[in-house]
Amino acid sequence: MARRSAPRRQSLVPLRKLAFAAIAFCLSSCATPVASPRASTPSRTVYVINHSILHTGIAMQRSDIPPGRLPVSHDYQGSRYLEVGWGEDDGYRKPLSPRTAFHALRGSSRTVLLCDGFDETASQGRAVVAIDLTERGFDRLTRHIAQTFALDDSGQPQRLEENWYRARGRYSAFHNCNNWVAAGLRAAGCPINPSICITPRPLLLQVRQFGRDFPKTKRARTNEPR
Repeated sequence: MARRSAPRRQSLVPLRKLAFAAIAFCLSSCATPVASPRASTPSRTVYVINHSILHTGIAMQRSDIPPGRLPVSHDYQGSRYLEVGWGEDDGYRKPLSPRTAFHALRGSSRTVLLCDGFDETASQGRAVVAIDLTERGFDRLTRHIAQTFALDDSGQPQRLEENWYRARGRYSAFHNCNNWVAAGLRAAGCPINPSICITPRPLLLQVRQFGRDFPKTKRARTNEPR
């Protein structure tokens, strides 16, 4: 799956140290039980996509999305897959710097969703993990995503610019894009603990226990949102 060019991310040593310290804290102090494994036959596949040392998103086939569940899907009608990622406005939409990183990690309610449409189920990102869900689990995951979109007075997602939408939820060092992806998978019935998913690494370590690595090939974007 070809990577979008919208956000620019940089490797910041102080930010990485803070993230790893947060992971250590959660591993030592969080005792949140994980959800029970899925019991029935899988019927839908979703993909956790790792794009950098900091960010992950989740993708699915557009044809699997329940009608009316994710209105933004209509903006990508020429695409087979839809990916969604959540983050803090300044730290996600703008070039990452120590100032924007600190602002985001200390806590912010100015959150956004980044959407992308494509045709190939592989990525130029660091890793892609495919996860099979039950029909019920997939329904819960899409509800988790849908409930994150901020809506206007007519009940439609608030589009900010190409691919970007206003979101709900408060972002912080302990509740970021990776925790958001993990929370969606937990809602779907996957045995995952979102509280320790501060960076992509602990998220991927967990999802590989019940998912499978997907081969990476070049992905081409197929249509721009209207």
